[in-house]
Amino acid sequence: MIRKIQLSLFTIALIFVTAIGLYWLAFGALLVLLICLLFRSDLSAFVWLRKHSFVSSLVYIVGIFLLAISIRVFMIEIFSIPSSSMENTLLVGDKVLVSKLNYGPAMPKSPFEIPWINLFWYLGSSKTTNLDSAYWDYKRLSGFSFVKHGDVAVFIHPLWGKRDNYFIKRCVGIPGDTLQIIDGVVFANRDAIPSSDQAKQPYQMKVTNRAVFRNMVDSLGLETWENNIAQTSEKIRMNLTRPQLKQLNQKSCIDSVSTNIVGNDSSQWVDPKNRILAWTIDNFGPVVIPRKGMVIHLTPTNFLVYRRTITHLEKIKLESKNDIFYLNGQLATTYTFLHNYYFMMGDNRHNSNDSRFWGFVPEENIVGKACVILFSNNGNGIRWNRMLKRIK
Repeated sequence: MIRKIQLSLFTIALIFVTAIGLYWLAFGALLVLLICLLFRSDLSAFVWLRKHSFVSSLVYIVGIFLLAISIRVFMIEIFSIPSSSMENTLLVGDKVLVSKLNYGPAMPKSPFEIPWINLFWYLGSSKTTNLDSAYWDYKRLSGFSFVKHGDVAVFIHPLWGKRDNYFIKRCVGIPGDTLQIIDGVVFANRDAIPSSDQAKQPYQMKVTNRAVFRNMVDSLGLETWENNIAQTSEKIRMNLTRPQLKQLNQKSCIDSVSTNIVGNDSSQWVDPKNRILAWTIDNFGPVVIPRKGMVIHLTPTNFLVYRRTITHLEKIKLESKNDIFYLNGQLATTYTFLHNYYFMMGDNRHNSNDSRFWGFVPEENIVGKACVILFSNNGNGIRWNRMLKRIK
């Protein structure tokens, strides 16, 4: 009876994953079921295995080992948050569960990308071995969704490309979007991208009594004065979430509050640093995020905006000589992109190293969607209020 119930539940799950397009997962589940049924069958080889406990135990251990590798490569992985760039959505010390099923798992491009099994390749590698070289072409299995605006995603950094150099940011631009940041507000195709309530924005405020204000900040449980507040003779600057700002606005010692937007002087310019564009972290673009097959005209402005993407990520040598452009040494007037790209930003908008500084993230670098905070430890103990907290 119990076995029939288990098979019925398995059949329902199989139908579900097939219906949402995860054929590879359905095939894998069927393969595991077939192996289990064969192991329990009356075939002489499997009867012999069950009678010899040492051999059967060894088979179980290998099976569990391979299943654990498969789960990590194809389904889920756990990452630790090392920096404050996603505060207050994610905090330093959070352990985050990342789903690879959402966007589909990217297949390993070399044996060095397969957990635990890569130890054998590391042991056999020499000093001249390029551990980051690709043995196989990029391939991503189907997932049940695509990267969307507002998703918090883990990816391999596109330029500092060691395969263990993971970043986690929020997606604010998808392939084909026209993205622009105006006074700190992000727009995609002229529509404002809503920010999370836990995202931090910089504010400056005038206060009537600094001592009272400092005591108020401490009483509200905000982090230390030194890390969050910058003082000048006239104003106080703080990075705050919307709920924190609302709390502070209810207090009588604040005279006025305004968003703190960085100036457009050359010391504040971000990629590409050029006086023609003069982009900053708070005023950026407009820029079209490349999608596969998108054609651009090679102009002086497009050369500035896309040169690093074409040269370093598409691996096509782009040169300009007196505003005449060359692709791999051949005269060209247009360029067709080979990959899809995304624009990623941290929720702590003035304390995040993200696409504003180093450009677009190629689709093949996406690892998965951050879904849940499993638990959190800030060095002083476990933050119980963050355990199993959904990331949104």
